[in-house]
Amino acid sequence: MRELDGLAEFCAVVTEGGFTRASETLGVSTSFISRRVAELEARLGVRLLHRTTRSVNLTDIGALYYERANVILDDIATLETDLAEQQNLVKGRVRVAAAGLFGETWVTEQLSEFASRHPQIEVELNITERLVDLIREGFDLAVRYGMPDDQDLVVRKIGKRRIKVCASPSYLERHGLPDTPSDLSAHTCLAAPGQRWMFREGSAAFEVKVSGRWSSNNAAALVKACKAGLGIVRLGENYLNADIEAGHLVRLLEDFETDPQDIVLAYPSRDRLPHRVRALVTFLVDARKE
Repeated sequence: MRELDGLAEFCAVVTEGGFTRASETLGVSTSFISRRVAELEARLGVRLLHRTTRSVNLTDIGALYYERANVILDDIATLETDLAEQQNLVKGRVRVAAAGLFGETWVTEQLSEFASRHPQIEVELNITERLVDLIREGFDLAVRYGMPDDQDLVVRKIGKRRIKVCASPSYLERHGLPDTPSDLSAHTCLAAPGQRWMFREGSAAFEVKVSGRWSSNNAAALVKACKAGLGIVRLGENYLNADIEAGHLVRLLEDFETDPQDIVLAYPSRDRLPHRVRALVTFLVDARKE
């Protein structure tokens, strides 16, 4: 339809903050974007954008047009996705949140494979340690450690991981081996701000307060500090196993480890889960079984 010509280009310029970034997003030339927007303005008989050498800003009527145009484009995208799903086509955007090394490695690898198998899928992967609000922030799926409390989420278990305590051989040579968790009070511990060091003895779980002169919110940084002999860490095994096997780190207090954490897929509970999300969930569950 001629009425839609330039609509996507105009919205991309506003959303991306300029013609150059809009052209990169849409995969076309800047001159093409500029021409389409100019033709749109000419057809409408109004100026939608104020252009300077440094910035692009909406006119008052451009702001109103942008708001309505976005709704139209969203409706078209939803219609195309609905039609695809009726044909069992895996099509559209999936927004996924995942944390840490597991997100950077396994989740990234599986999403890449999923996208390769389904060329009409768009993937947005957010790697963050923050506990995202899936519904409020518009995510389709999250890969998490532990069972979420949110009753509005559907949860599928895909595995488990242990939390291990480790130190380098050089650190232990200088400071000795802790025999029980309470011994950690006499050691330098490397932890994220606010991290709780939990242990279990029999059926009782308990917390040990630790301290040290090195902290970081990044697990990889803590591992490097630990390998350098700066102290003891308590982290998920996916950060530690390779260095344990290589002899760079020594596993400690194994008899006091807490029960393994569940690795889960969490997604909003809906009357009709989009086919693309359902297909991704099935793909990830099957991948963990292999």
